Amino acid sequence: MKVLIIEDEPDMAALLAATLEPAGYQLRVERSGDEIENILAEYDPQVAIVDVMLFGSQADGYEVVRRIRAAEGHESTLIVVLTALAGEEYEKRAASAGADIYMGKPFSPLDLLGKLSKAEIITD
Repeated sequence: MKVLIIEDEPDMAALLAATLEPAGYQLRVERSGDEIENILAEYDPQVAIVDVMLFGSQADGYEVVRRIRAAEGHESTLIVVLTALAGEEYEKRAASAGADIYMGKPFSPLDLLGKLSKAEIITD
């Protein structure tokens, strides 16, 4: 399964890679979602993991989620929002943008793997 990670923090991107690659996921990591339409056309992921606060990016994570959801052929892409912003208001905002799963940082790598595994079973 192809996973696109949009995360501006190198340490967090490395943690995600260390969690997902051994489980057999193919990864592409981007520091910004500014070119998300081109990335989707080129890579065509089944899953996108998006950080909300993308420093140095023109688009925040919510906008990236909206653009993924609106992209042709990506209406059913599983979108995970992974963010340090905690609270019901942020979770609702992520859901209204089109996210399927909301996870706060710090997060459990095993919990992430469990959520992705359940999603694979549902979508297969």
